[in-house]
Amino acid sequence: MQKISIVLPVYNGGTYLKLSVESVLNQHYENFEFLILDDCSNDGSREYLDGLSDKRIVYFKNKSNKGLFYNLNFLTEKSTTNLIKLWAQDDIMYPECLGTVIAFHEAHPGISFSYSGRTIIDENGSVISNPAVDNTPEIIVFDLHARIAFFTGSIAGNIANVCISKEKLNLVGGFDETMKISGDFDMWVKLSAAGNIGHIKQNIIYLRDHKGQLSRKGEYLLFHVKEDIKVYEKLLSLCNELLTKEGLNLLRKYKFVFYYTLMTKSFIKGEFRTSKAYYKLMQPYTNLFSQYYYWLSAKLFKQSKPNFLHFPS
Repeated sequence: MQKISIVLPVYNGGTYLKLSVESVLNQHYENFEFLILDDCSNDGSREYLDGLSDKRIVYFKNKSNKGLFYNLNFLTEKSTTNLIKLWAQDDIMYPECLGTVIAFHEAHPGISFSYSGRTIIDENGSVISNPAVDNTPEIIVFDLHARIAFFTGSIAGNIANVCISKEKLNLVGGFDETMKISGDFDMWVKLSAAGNIGHIKQNIIYLRDHKGQLSRKGEYLLFHVKEDIKVYEKLLSLCNELLTKEGLNLLRKYKFVFYYTLMTKSFIKGEFRTSKAYYKLMQPYTNLFSQYYYWLSAKLFKQSKPNFLHFPS
């Protein structure tokens, strides 16, 4: 019986898609199902996928472009295993990736999802960096995840290093299809309330950093902040009074310092409507004068990391 499903949404995967798919098909652990959904690619990706014949592949095609989080919901609903490995068209699995993920979940039954270490590569596949060792514990309870989220945002950073329990996914519902950017962060918050999170410390994927990514596009930042604020509202609603107070302090000291910087840069550029939009997003949680104090302190003094985290040294 298959233990794991790999789900891959594809839209104009370009030159990286073949490497991504082959890294799945060449895994040391071979007994899996590989669900792929093409979202109306027009760059040759659909033709490449049409030509695949591996019996483990289950292939779907959209008649119109639906977006990432619709595609993830479609694929996860079609999966027939409890473990669902999310995958991305730009990235490459280490050969031992799936075996490592399965062994970790078998050792820690009941977790809602796991995320793993990753090696960053560039457009040509050359290693850019190995992120510093993350000493966050293997099992992360709700309160610790909330503090990490208030400090840094999405704990996983992307979808490609995540494996979800379908049982827990069914409990919390699917990805928010109204979101374009932060639907994964929103999902991690929902799953954190349904069970502990697992942290696979070894690097088991190559995560590609390249110019075509959404995060490189100019309109990305304001949308990202809007959606992140929506996720933070949800997270705050799940916290007790003490954790809510701590979370708001963390937001003001760290995440909102970044948002304030974006607001200031927009104002200097004469983009007054954008600057005002950033201010209005922060306004329910902070005020201009206290946030200026946190921003100035961050500029003048090196910010220390919160002492509740075992973050990279």
